[in-house]
Amino acid sequence: MIKGIIFDMDGTILNTIDDITDSVNYALASMEYPLQTVHQVKMAVGSGAIQLIERVLPALSSKELVMKVFKIYQAHYDQNNSNKTGPYEGIMLLLNQLRTQGFKLSVVSNKYDHLVQELNEKIFNKYFDVSIGEIKGIPIKPAPDMIDKALKLLDLKKDEVLFVGDSEIDMLTATNAKLKSVGVTWGFRDQSVLEAHHADFIIHKPEELFNVIERMNRP
Repeated sequence: MIKGIIFDMDGTILNTIDDITDSVNYALASMEYPLQTVHQVKMAVGSGAIQLIERVLPALSSKELVMKVFKIYQAHYDQNNSNKTGPYEGIMLLLNQLRTQGFKLSVVSNKYDHLVQELNEKIFNKYFDVSIGEIKGIPIKPAPDMIDKALKLLDLKKDEVLFVGDSEIDMLTATNAKLKSVGVTWGFRDQSVLEAHHADFIIHKPEELFNVIERMNRP
């Protein structure tokens, strides 16, 4: 019986790509490197901010350069993370209906924890029981550790939860954590990526999540 839903944040419940791209390009421009398109940045996100910067810099850039550009990026993004960011169409209604029906809700993101908490408070303050971002000492997705922490805080078992995300990292996370995965096609990856990484279910609109829940909860 499904009693809770764990969501990824970027590309799943929040469209953050424009603010991320602006901060990436601010950092690159400050170091006189070529700017990136929204699509290029979209393909680079998902594995944490440092790896994002590694992916947008020229191949084989030194660790020192990556960290220098990362610090510029992160300082800018910390101050500009919600200029253009907002929930995807249908997400607020979905969350409201899930809460009304008694589901426990969580966000687990590879975004830094202070940003997860800030965006959760600004946009989703009444919906999520547990919000977890990257903190020192806990491996990020696709390792299962963040999911395991969320399950403990939610007081739910693995077979009582669905994990909803938009990327290959999320599908791998669900596999590693032994949860059923729901891939969404409105985010940062297309359906072929979700299929290639063995999404248990794929949905194209937020309200379709209820079809998955109903299917999972059939006697």
